[in-house]
Amino acid sequence: MKLTTWALFGALFSSTVLGQPAYDRDDWRHWEDFDGDCQNTRHELLIVSSIVPVTFTNARGCTVATGIWLGPYTGQTFTKASDVDIDHIIPLKYAHDHGGALWSPLLKKVFANDRDNILVTEDNANQSKGAKGPSEYMPPRQEYHCEYIRRWRFLLSKYELEADAADLRVIRDVGRGCR
Repeated sequence: MKLTTWALFGALFSSTVLGQPAYDRDDWRHWEDFDGDCQNTRHELLIVSSIVPVTFTNARGCTVATGIWLGPYTGQTFTKASDVDIDHIIPLKYAHDHGGALWSPLLKKVFANDRDNILVTEDNANQSKGAKGPSEYMPPRQEYHCEYIRRWRFLLSKYELEADAADLRVIRDVGRGCR
């Protein structure tokens, strides 16, 4: 394999940029069971977000099987827990790249499981979003833009994250049209 100068430069600096460790999703422990009731953050969110009582995959009630969820990004309705993703409004990698890289493992875990930062959404919308900020991704459903931007603004402040200038412009511009 032949490395170009830029590829070599990227390989050298991808693990550390000005003392910042490389992003590793495993450092951001998500779907924790903080209260020890066998339901992790994902399943607790599925339970509270369903508009009907959920069913579980077994009698112990640890894993949600069905419910009814409205995906705010698309407006679609889902009935199987396996058909939805839990989206981090501010993606974990975005947080890493904008101030969270040097956070303690505990703060990374808190952020990754923060109910203010997660919501049930369509898996395709979540995958399309990836680690993008608002300048590169806005939910397809226009009616959700104001809430999406409100949550971004709140979370940036709550965790003292620095957003890209382009993302800040979108947050400001979209926010102007919101009540």
